[in-house]
Amino acid sequence: MNKTWQALAHEASLAAEHLAIGATSLGKADYAEHAYYGQAFFALTIGFERASKLTLVIDHALENGGNFPAYNVIRGYGHDLATLLNKVNEIAERRELDTRLPTTEIHEGIIKVLTDFASNLTRYYNLDFVTENPKTKGEEDPVKSWFELVINPILKKHQTQKLRDKVQQNAQLIDELFGSHTSVIHHAESGDELNTLYEASHQTGITDFAKPYSRMYVMQIARFLGNVLSELGYAAYSTGLDTIPYLSDFFRIFNNDDKYFKKRKTWSIYRL
Repeated sequence: MNKTWQALAHEASLAAEHLAIGATSLGKADYAEHAYYGQAFFALTIGFERASKLTLVIDHALENGGNFPAYNVIRGYGHDLATLLNKVNEIAERRELDTRLPTTEIHEGIIKVLTDFASNLTRYYNLDFVTENPKTKGEEDPVKSWFELVINPILKKHQTQKLRDKVQQNAQLIDELFGSHTSVIHHAESGDELNTLYEASHQTGITDFAKPYSRMYVMQIARFLGNVLSELGYAAYSTGLDTIPYLSDFFRIFNNDDKYFKKRKTWSIYRL
């Protein structure tokens, strides 16, 4: 275990654990516990960026006799997650791996929101808004963008009319039982005011429905990255390149099916 091996192992564990932290936080986030969205965005952007850059570094070493790229090559990508993920997909295609970056409308929404967040367009949205930062003028609150580009498409794709009716009925029942005794002052993820118990309960119902799906779609991207990195680790092992660790050890938690992604709420590479 030379120093290069250790450095790559530390980077792999950092990237993988941040993906796990982000997936866990997504399952906790709602309009009343707003900060979990930020926690998820911070963790996921770090996880996706560093896993992608790790992929580019290791692929370069495999293609160049164990030599790694110059630091400015990787730094040149900045925090552009969309470009980085597409580069990883190009590696998967070139190596004819049995995995590809998922590209549905929902996946593209996830990548768009996280790319804007990672590149500082929306990372400091609240402070930029109150200080009128001209560089971010016209940008949306990242939570609002998440709701519009990820949650709404999930509801449209997966929530049947029967399930919509059930959410509405539950909200009406709660409002009838407790509405006259309850004061509500909140804002939905979209920024709209929630002034009644019915509105708050309805918002909770639709976000609770969407949570397992939003986690699933995020984890599908993580699974893609994990699969590519695992294949690169196998290739390094088979060629005797001892500076690269066995990467599947760090990303095996993401090598699960969609049903498991929807079901499991708490994630960590250290607690399988």
